[in-house]
Amino acid sequence: MIILCLCSACVLLESITLAAKTHKEEIAKSVAVKIIISEAADQGLIGMICVGEVLRQRGSIKGFYGYKSNRIVKQSKEVEAMAAKAWELSARTNYTKGADHFENIHEFGEPWWAKYCVKTYAYKDHVFYKEKRSLNKE
Repeated sequence: MIILCLCSACVLLESITLAAKTHKEEIAKSVAVKIIISEAADQGLIGMICVGEVLRQRGSIKGFYGYKSNRIVKQSKEVEAMAAKAWELSARTNYTKGADHFENIHEFGEPWWAKYCVKTYAYKDHVFYKEKRSLNKE
């Protein structure tokens, strides 16, 4: 009986650990659209899709800050519609080849964390990266 309980506890612990490693929060479309606008309003549809891909790959809004900015409200309805379309399309595209980071290198230069990543794609002002440690997991 004790052995059975211990085995059950081990299986449960392993399941919890696996779930924690693979968990990606569900990102609300309204939040995703705001993030895409804040990060890529001037990058066109493909640039917006690329940001959507990174957001989906991360599975978290952590690291995205501009979506609370007032400049989002100032964007046209066309930009908002394009961002919504980009979010939907990003579920079925892979321009960035699994990137989990990006940066506008024209405005901010190469980021300090790029040395821990591999460049996967560049589009307009953004360069997309994948962490080297996530490459080892595949």
